[in-house]
Amino acid sequence: MSFILSTFLMLWLQSPASTVVVGLEDGQKLVVENPEFSGFIQGLGAQAVLMYRQEKFHGQMPLNTVSRIDFGKYKRGAPFPLLVTLKNGMKLEVQSERRYFVTVRGKTDFGIVTIKHPDPLSAPLRLSTRSANRKNDLTIQYLEFPTS
Repeated sequence: MSFILSTFLMLWLQSPASTVVVGLEDGQKLVVENPEFSGFIQGLGAQAVLMYRQEKFHGQMPLNTVSRIDFGKYKRGAPFPLLVTLKNGMKLEVQSERRYFVTVRGKTDFGIVTIKHPDPLSAPLRLSTRSANRKNDLTIQYLEFPTS
């Protein structure tokens, strides 16, 4: 009896799995469970943080306060412009900090996926002395963080 009670309490007290809806450039939507982020978003699931800058202010914003992140137009050598919608409805126009990419990895209905933005693997490899123009390699249009 105590085993059943302890199992029930453990399942009841477990935090629900975090999810993110990834809106792709081609119009598809993927629901990713327990996402792992790298790039200008770092961390696991709800504990991840967005590293951003707004004019001369640099900061980190926990993703559990964010409802949606829309990616702006890409410019070579420049940070990504982002439109961040907070859960309270406030909208902030910020830029990605330091890194010029983001990667989302997690479980979907299709299995484990890794989505890179921009995706440097989809572009043909060539030697150049200039930085790569990733304009045609963009994959993510927005990230949406539904409330549990």
